[in-house]
Amino acid sequence: MENGIGLMTNRITELFNKELLSGDSLLTEIDLHDEERFPYLATLDRKYLTRPVFIGESELNRFADDTVRTVDILTSLPERLFDGDLGRFCEALGISPPRARLMRRLGGVRPPRFGRVDAYHDGESFKILEFNATSETGGLEWVGPATKAMLDFDAFRAFADRHELRYTDAPKMVAEALRQASSAVTGGRDPVVAVIEGEGGLAAFGEAWRPLQRLLRGFGLECHLGEITDLRVRNGRVLFGDAPVDLVYRVFEVDQVIDHPEGLRLTEQLFTAHEEGRVVIWTPLETEIHRQKGCMTFLSDPGLRTRLSEDERLLVDRMLPWTRSLTGESALKDRELVEHCRERREHLILKPNSAYSGRGITAGWEVGDREWWQALRDGAEAGAVVQERVVPRAEPVVDLETGHTEEWEACWGLYYTPAGGYAGGGCRLQRIGQVDVTALGPGSQARVAGVFFYPDAHPGASLGTALDTALDTALDTALDTALDTALDTAPDTADRPGTAGGVAVPDGGVTGAGEGAPRW
Repeated sequence: MENGIGLMTNRITELFNKELLSGDSLLTEIDLHDEERFPYLATLDRKYLTRPVFIGESELNRFADDTVRTVDILTSLPERLFDGDLGRFCEALGISPPRARLMRRLGGVRPPRFGRVDAYHDGESFKILEFNATSETGGLEWVGPATKAMLDFDAFRAFADRHELRYTDAPKMVAEALRQASSAVTGGRDPVVAVIEGEGGLAAFGEAWRPLQRLLRGFGLECHLGEITDLRVRNGRVLFGDAPVDLVYRVFEVDQVIDHPEGLRLTEQLFTAHEEGRVVIWTPLETEIHRQKGCMTFLSDPGLRTRLSEDERLLVDRMLPWTRSLTGESALKDRELVEHCRERREHLILKPNSAYSGRGITAGWEVGDREWWQALRDGAEAGAVVQERVVPRAEPVVDLETGHTEEWEACWGLYYTPAGGYAGGGCRLQRIGQVDVTALGPGSQARVAGVFFYPDAHPGASLGTALDTALDTALDTALDTALDTALDTAPDTADRPGTAGGVAVPDGGVTGAGEGAPRW
């Protein structure tokens, strides 16, 4: 089946939808909104798709590895472009001196590799839209649980078993990353973790952090949740109440403490305890620098290319869309840039440097020339980036009420940790034709879905090729018929050792055996 841009989807999606439309499939019973069956998911105020999203294992591995390499280039920008001077780097990004001083207070040590990339698949490969390279990154509260919940349906579990589907549990990966990060403080025992917001932050963002606290506790960590004013330092140890804390999971931003004397004082005490090895800050405020959208402009800018190896240049070209900075009036004096932005309005999108969840975005294809020019001027004044539009391939989704297959588009959120590789993820989806890039936050009509990966039939080929999909679908259809006949007469093997509900669940990444917004 062809989608809206003339490309075919992957073979597992084809097979899932075919079975769903067969007329007697129990896959139609999938509903993650059942509050009695899934009380945890019901607390998250999310709208869930009736199926997960599927991707080939080798393609996912390649993108995960390329993401880690791209993140390493991102965090090396101060050394490559500014001789390691973080102050100059912050100035180039338009970060005010007081904020810059706080962000680089820990002396410019490269932060741990942790975060989420948001990406589109354009039918040939993934393209990164944004880096959320900070501990404030959201979405962890739903990506693992929503994926795992699919296995509660016998029909899906059988489908997953037949096609060797697996998933990676992002919160579990993060829990392990916290254990590793705190090992110098704990000596190897499980850390005591405190997820810490800014003063008053829980009123706004507690809906994201309370579920995360619950998940981390479920993976065996003693985890507290509070605001920075709930911490105190005594004899060099950071305390939450009377409990000594080994790792502060920072979810407060610079702006939440810089103008608050008590918060600023406590932040400085945290820095000192971190420097003395008495606590670990996950992640340092320096990550606030690298999450700036302006960092993407450095990666895409021709001026960086001479500082990259040929392999790195090829990496950046295939991973990132064209992106340029609009900061200050000087940007509007760049005649070549301005002409490019005005002439290619319908192919560009404008994003404020510090906004998230679609806030403040102007899509050039949705406005006229006059409104676009005004948006460019406002963006230059406040600080923004302009980026080439990435048109995602369609995800065919069956509407069970009408029996029709609709085209949706998926924004992939894929996590990475210091361990490297793929660390779990999920997708946000909207119907094509009803997509609103400015309404992806709370209250939107977007659906969310977990990610399952499958063994690629042709690991070296792109999933977007029609020939591969047609061949794979034909082969799998024949195999399914034979397997279904065999399974009908075979004993149940869903609980065999080495699987979770019949589906292998890796402890690590997918290789081998197994807006920094809190809302995503």
